[in-house]
Amino acid sequence: MGFTVQRFHPLIRPGLYLGADGSAIPVFSQQSAWDSLCALHALASALKILGLIADPARIATRQRKIEAAIWRKATDIFQTGVTFTELADFIAGLDCGLRIKLFERGSHREVIPFIERELARKRLVIASFRVIGESHNHAALVIGVEGLEHGGRFEPHALLILDPAESLPGAFATGNARLDYADRKPGKARRVWRYGKYATAGETFSVVVNAALSIHVDKPLHPP
Repeated sequence: MGFTVQRFHPLIRPGLYLGADGSAIPVFSQQSAWDSLCALHALASALKILGLIADPARIATRQRKIEAAIWRKATDIFQTGVTFTELADFIAGLDCGLRIKLFERGSHREVIPFIERELARKRLVIASFRVIGESHNHAALVIGVEGLEHGGRFEPHALLILDPAESLPGAFATGNARLDYADRKPGKARRVWRYGKYATAGETFSVVVNAALSIHVDKPLHPP
């Protein structure tokens, strides 16, 4: 008999609002309906979880180096967005001890195993995906994975996501979206689908994941 298991990044702390270790401030960063800053909002949430910024909702009012750099970048790309190569270069330029690994322009079935490996290494992942039939890419922060544990073997089948375009996660929720990408039959060889089913509180889409960027620090910090 298999058991459904959810595994989150070790610094995630569920509560009344999704938080990070050592801080009561929510990690969620909300994207507006007018901007193309989903990747930066996902990055801000990741930086909060890792203890590198104090409050993702107050980027514009803080004068510290990291917040100021994010705010300048946001004003530059408000309408155009950013590629994952550009995002990786921006993160490297922050010079704050972050280690990153980029997987860009891969197929859905290539990117999913990369995300699984990085999550297993306790790293946060920003993933890019698009709705089938559309050309627009969207970025969200992957904070965990769900799968079946059977006979001591864990087989993941869904990504647990903090999507900046969705609403703040509800009380004691650990995310606001999920992406199912594989079958869930215990005892059988897992099959990764050609596309995933992306579900939020109000809608479900068929999507393909096309890029990912993992982020971690050697030693997580307390929020500044």
